[in-house]
Amino acid sequence: MLRPSFRSLLRNWWPVVFWLGIIRASSTDTGSANNTTAVLYKVMAFVSPHVDHAFVERLDEVLRKTGHFVGYGLLGALVLLAMRNTNRDRLRPLLRRPWGIYLHDLWRLEWAVVGVMVTIVTASFDEIHQTFIPSRTGRWQDVLLDACGAVVLQALLYLFAARTARQSGPTASQPELAPTSTPR
Repeated sequence: MLRPSFRSLLRNWWPVVFWLGIIRASSTDTGSANNTTAVLYKVMAFVSPHVDHAFVERLDEVLRKTGHFVGYGLLGALVLLAMRNTNRDRLRPLLRRPWGIYLHDLWRLEWAVVGVMVTIVTASFDEIHQTFIPSRTGRWQDVLLDACGAVVLQALLYLFAARTARQSGPTASQPELAPTSTPR
């Protein structure tokens, strides 16, 4: 089995590592509701000086939960893309056909499952970490929201990959594998 080079791993996985750093940084006191509401209130007051503070608090809560859904969904998607691209770099030289014309080149269930599992593990550790910060709370509901974001983004990636594979699918002159014998 061919192993990916360090260069391939670095090129394909740095976005995952970077995004994990963003998640970790937002898990600190700086990302607490008190701090984000204060910043959002200053921005909203600049635009509309008579903004209601209760409105800003509700808006901040919606933005924070949307951030959970989207942010962790992106983590799952980045993991799937890193796995796909690492697989591409490893297998493309061996293929007797163009890479990316079949759905299994672009999306695989095992890649999606790993992406969702990385999201769940990361979200769980993040929420546990937040229980030790006085200005934060760890909530299992946030882990569930994060997992839902990952599942939804995986489904969207599947739809996109299926569409791409259909549009660039093989023709009769591009068989997936060269036949070794003809069936009788």
